[in-house]
Amino acid sequence: MPEDSTNKSLLKELTFQLAVTRAMLKTVELDQILYIILSGITHGDGLNFNRAVLFLAWDRRNELRVSRSAGPSSGEEAHRIWEGIKAERLNLESLFDRYTASLGTPQYLTSRLVGFSVKLDDAKPLDSLEAMHFELQDIISHCVATRQPLCINGIEANYHDWMTGEFLTFKNFACVPIFLKGEVFGVILTDNIFNSRIIHPDELRGLSGVANLASIALERAMLYRKLKEMAQVDGLTGVFNRRYYEKYLHDEFIRSKRLQRTIAMIIFDIDFFKSCNDTYGHECGDHVLRQFAQLLKNNTREEDMVARYGGEEFVILLTGETSQKDALNVGEKLRSLVEKTAFDTFAPGKITVSAGIGFVDPDEDFEQLFKRADQALYEAKRNGRNCVKLYQP
Repeated sequence: MPEDSTNKSLLKELTFQLAVTRAMLKTVELDQILYIILSGITHGDGLNFNRAVLFLAWDRRNELRVSRSAGPSSGEEAHRIWEGIKAERLNLESLFDRYTASLGTPQYLTSRLVGFSVKLDDAKPLDSLEAMHFELQDIISHCVATRQPLCINGIEANYHDWMTGEFLTFKNFACVPIFLKGEVFGVILTDNIFNSRIIHPDELRGLSGVANLASIALERAMLYRKLKEMAQVDGLTGVFNRRYYEKYLHDEFIRSKRLQRTIAMIIFDIDFFKSCNDTYGHECGDHVLRQFAQLLKNNTREEDMVARYGGEEFVILLTGETSQKDALNVGEKLRSLVEKTAFDTFAPGKITVSAGIGFVDPDEDFEQLFKRADQALYEAKRNGRNCVKLYQP
């Protein structure tokens, strides 16, 4: 490459990185940071890819899921968007400023990839990158396992959308890992499916540069988010409070409708807790509540949500595909652990819990979930306490 072309290329890359850095420094909101990253990757003054997707292990630290995406649903829509950007003369910085206007705009790839996930601990490299086609999960898993960027031209990577039965295809694609404190925290996936532009290996440098900037910005956003979460955590027990539980339940119900799967909840109530307080004092009761909350938190999956509903009542929201048998096993395991644990000055067996389990299907009213679990809890108390009951209509 002639020296003048090399200098122009380096100048464009530095100008791009400076614009992205400036935009990221203006915000600590996660979604806005993701918007800036994706806009930079897909804009003509940036890296000029047709589409881009960000997979992050944000709420579920061990599982990559789609967080945000940019890109049209068809070549026709792509053409309209590109023509609109040219007509409005939207440069990169002016596009960054349009974040507020983008809120609520449907993200085609995000909606199609809502069921996608890759467990970080289960990530494995591919035996070979020479194949007729790939599964998208395998490509992302390979990127996580090798911790290296890659690009593949002319070969498709497919994702089967189980909700619609359709396949989502990526072609002329590249992906790079995002690191946070030395560990893979996310993956950026890009492709050129509409214009079939070949991705050259040296373009991975630009993508990796964005990933490095993203890592810094996401760490800032994470610190900010932790401050916000302090208002979502119960001050005594350290698990989520009721207000956050109600918001989380609403969001999870919307997700369950998209995925057409049930939600399960377990309500725990410490048996005869009032007499514990009355006999041994509230300080002793507080110690029991803290210890019990941590027992629940330490013995449930990271993706499940534990919250203090009020007083001595705690809820666990079981996410993912959870059967009645699975939920009963979780409830019984935790009940048994409580019975075997010495709480504060109490010998094992002196503190016990009753538990009720409820389910709702995606086409039901999610408010029925707590009511059903609560009815099952009442049944557990009627049956002598220190047991787990499943809601029966």
